[in-house]
Amino acid sequence: MNNLEEEYSNLSEDIAIGSVADGVPKIEEFFKIFAELAAENGDCPDLSYSPVLSGNGYRVDGYAFDIPEDADGASGDLYIAVCSYFQDESPPTINAKDIDRSVAQVDRFLKFALSGKTLDELEESSHDYRLAMLLRSYRAKIARVRVLVFTNAHLKIRKKVFEISQIGNLTIHTNVFDLERYAKVSTTGADPVEIDLLEDFSGDIPCIQASGNSTGYKSYLFAIPGPVLANIFAAYGNRLLEQNVRTYLQAKTSVNKGILKTISEEPSMFFAYNNGLTATASQVRTANRPDGSLAITYIKDFQIVNGGQTTASILYARDGLKCDLSDVFAQVKLSVVEEAKLEEIVPKISEYANTQNKVSLADLASNSPMQIRIERLSKDIVAPQKAGALHASKWFYERARGQYKSLFSYKTQSQRRKLETEFPKSHFIEKTDLAKFELAFEGRPHHVSEGSQKCFHRYITTFLKPSFENNELNDVWYKCAVAKGIIFRRLDQEVSLSDWYKTNRGLKAETVAYTIAACAHAFRESGQQIDLIRIWREQEVSKVLLNWMLDQALVVHRILTTPPGIVKNPREFCKKEFCWTLHVKGKINQPDRKILDYGVAITEFNEEHSRGKRDARRDGELDFEIGLSRMVPKASEIRQLAEEKKLISENNSRALSKLEAGRMTFTKSEKNSLKTLFDRLDIKI
Repeated sequence: MNNLEEEYSNLSEDIAIGSVADGVPKIEEFFKIFAELAAENGDCPDLSYSPVLSGNGYRVDGYAFDIPEDADGASGDLYIAVCSYFQDESPPTINAKDIDRSVAQVDRFLKFALSGKTLDELEESSHDYRLAMLLRSYRAKIARVRVLVFTNAHLKIRKKVFEISQIGNLTIHTNVFDLERYAKVSTTGADPVEIDLLEDFSGDIPCIQASGNSTGYKSYLFAIPGPVLANIFAAYGNRLLEQNVRTYLQAKTSVNKGILKTISEEPSMFFAYNNGLTATASQVRTANRPDGSLAITYIKDFQIVNGGQTTASILYARDGLKCDLSDVFAQVKLSVVEEAKLEEIVPKISEYANTQNKVSLADLASNSPMQIRIERLSKDIVAPQKAGALHASKWFYERARGQYKSLFSYKTQSQRRKLETEFPKSHFIEKTDLAKFELAFEGRPHHVSEGSQKCFHRYITTFLKPSFENNELNDVWYKCAVAKGIIFRRLDQEVSLSDWYKTNRGLKAETVAYTIAACAHAFRESGQQIDLIRIWREQEVSKVLLNWMLDQALVVHRILTTPPGIVKNPREFCKKEFCWTLHVKGKINQPDRKILDYGVAITEFNEEHSRGKRDARRDGELDFEIGLSRMVPKASEIRQLAEEKKLISENNSRALSKLEAGRMTFTKSEKNSLKTLFDRLDIKI
């Protein structure tokens, strides 16, 4: 079995299992899997599942609007996903004509929705009606429609960029997420952007090779024409942005007014006034022009690590303000790094190149200290053996896409079985899942409803970072976080199986998030917290508590699916804070004494967490002391390095003297001074 056949078989199995577990059709489970991967890869924002089918030949499976809030005119993107899903025994192949047919289905819906025809024949609660109304409301702000074709077939086509088409003054871009791309992104976490300047973007670009040596690093400097940069960004969108920058820009949708002013008033001075772009790649191809000068013809793994707003603003200037870009040039510093070193070096370039951003981009990366700490906890802590289970197991926290799959790669059958026993698939947690579990319990279901990527960004910038700094990422925190996940998933399963949900499907994810937030709030109103440690200990939610929560889910579902008159779209309603504060919070039935038996007093709950922090602090001190003992042979070398960098103080000099002598009797002040010194010297112990 070749790799694609194996990926197809495994994907089919995941879809079948997820379909049964979630109580949804296979096509919906397929959409969910591909939409999550596409959003993480930068192909689109989080998509809303919204199946629109018609005998008139149109089809839409999901959508998302990406429109800058403070921009005027046509500036934003409408993303529309259409599925081409197969259930063949082996992976089918498709070609450009098949993609054209899928895109034509979207075209027909757009023409219908944007025509002057009345929508009276459509049900107001239907996906057709809601999406058509949203389209008409936002029409003036949409510059591009990005059609994503999701397919589990293998697309065989040489050309990387599809032809652009028009519907009125709307530009239609096509992007395909096929089986091959699914395999790449799900396994490695990324699908490289390949820019063929000769084939797709008006020709080569003159450049200067600024540096190059045998260490696997080269750099090039060049001025990219504004129209070319706009065309590249229009074709690839946020896939061009290194993930940290992408996350940052998703949180800050404004365009840069200074950049726009320069383009519109002094386009020829853009190169002089703008800082330009810092970008990375794993490979470039160059050629000599007739005059002997060097030019870039092809870039692989092209990622913008600084200058994302510049790039987005140039495209907005062209499409939203109709500016002429012919005199606009942006300077580019392109670092070419060996593919094997990309994961290590690109985040550092991103961090150092973005010093003007107030957000710490290093904190957003998968290899941030917070994420590594959570991963370490997941590997160290064994879950209690569930009643009836033959073996104890662990929960697997995936901080970077593809880690769980890689765990089983190149293993024998017996090795795989052993790993599946230790880390069963049912105990697999993605980092975006963790964000949903935590924020729902913290009373922020409206943020969970924004989608995986935005929810994760909010989690790491407003919740996880302070927690890490206060020693809260400890054993107790981890057990409670997993317990929240157990509740979230069990309630999700029960909602799927309930008769009331089967008769009125939709908003399941939102219903689960809001129900958990409402139930956790109801316990707190009674002076208690849900006993998460008990759930961790039992690795299960008691039937009594689960049934009560399911009853409340019905109440919540009715509220979410019947928004107030001023709100036309229930899914958008769920993303608003007032949905939680005014319509759901406090509106469920309060838990009675029998239900409160599954709680614990807030004071006791807080004491348990304080104990966890104390233990973590003590363990951290112990780890530091053990690490210091390993530094004894290197103490003189550390002193020399500190003196060269002028980092020696009276305190750390005294501590280094003790270290050199092998005496481990440090005062608290001396330990702190050594910690600070090691941080400044970037010494890991």
